[in-house]
Amino acid sequence: MTTTPAGWSEADLAAVRRLKALGRSVDQHFVGRRLALDLLEVAVIAHEHVLLLGPPGTGKTDLVSRFAAGLGGRPFVRLLTRFTEPAELFGPVDVPAFQTEGRYRVRTEGMLPTAHVAFLDEIFQSGSPILNTLLTVMNERVFHHGHEAEPVPLITLVGAANSLPQDPSLLAFADRFLLRLTVPPVAASRLEELLAKGSALARGGPAGGDGHEWIDPASLDRLGRQLAHADLSGVAGEYAELVRELVGQGVTLSDRRIIRGLRLVAAAALRAERVRAEAADLWPLAHFWSDPAHAPVVQEAVRRRTGGPGEQPDEPVRRVRRLLSEARVLSRQVERGSPPAAVERTLRQLNALRLELMRVVPGEQEAARELASIIDTTLALLDQG
Repeated sequence: MTTTPAGWSEADLAAVRRLKALGRSVDQHFVGRRLALDLLEVAVIAHEHVLLLGPPGTGKTDLVSRFAAGLGGRPFVRLLTRFTEPAELFGPVDVPAFQTEGRYRVRTEGMLPTAHVAFLDEIFQSGSPILNTLLTVMNERVFHHGHEAEPVPLITLVGAANSLPQDPSLLAFADRFLLRLTVPPVAASRLEELLAKGSALARGGPAGGDGHEWIDPASLDRLGRQLAHADLSGVAGEYAELVRELVGQGVTLSDRRIIRGLRLVAAAALRAERVRAEAADLWPLAHFWSDPAHAPVVQEAVRRRTGGPGEQPDEPVRRVRRLLSEARVLSRQVERGSPPAAVERTLRQLNALRLELMRVVPGEQEAARELASIIDTTLALLDQG
């Protein structure tokens, strides 16, 4: 029987599990990008923005596109240059409205102001008119049409660049990206895996998000509102001590980053299906540094408090219980007479859980048998339908 944490509804719990299932699904198409997906999951819960740093050709665009496709639609994707015009991001001026009504408006359909997820490559290459508008969109979730203000549904904006800019004015803009991650090439250390993934994609692997909506934006909005109910009392002292230590070592942290860092902790707790945050939920803070030179100091300080880098530490037994709990919830979402597409989608999610179980605890036979039984029962629904 699945236990729902106090303060959560079954819908909230199911939304978190669908989000994590999406991350596992996308992870199957990549090598060495699990941490990037973990951060994207935290970012969409917290409604914060992510900056991916690294050379071209490391799969950043494909990763974000596949992830965003599972959120109910394609992301708004653009490669920016110093010649990019604002209309290429926000839409062209509505000329008929200006001519007939004398009203200045922008036609935003299909452009960034209507997107739930946006990916802007070489984001620091754009000019100040674009950056100033992006600041308002990212901070206030508003796009201005002359004297009118239009709310935007943006959940997260992911930016990519080779490195952080040196221009002080651009650094102020970069500070809006609360989470940062360096995405290096993996060919040198994991070439065989990379070639195997590339071969599978060449044979016609599925498109982003496996072509399905895993979690809708409305559910993500509800999870974002749940952050206000997260209990941070158990980590407040630890968080304050961490900030003092980092500032004392000369790490640059703006007041904005310090305050909003608590949202990352709350989001990590909700992602771990906890209402009350624990020390392990500090793990995203390893990626809220401002200066790349300070990243090792921040990561080490966080590691000492969480027990390890990346995803929060977890006992194998607890991981197994969580995987089985997710499988049981998934199995209850389909029944005899469910559309074949829904059953097939659930089977894909269950298979992703099976693969994770094999990776986390390879010798766990009892859990493997139960999961195999759930998969067989779900598979039988296709024959009954």
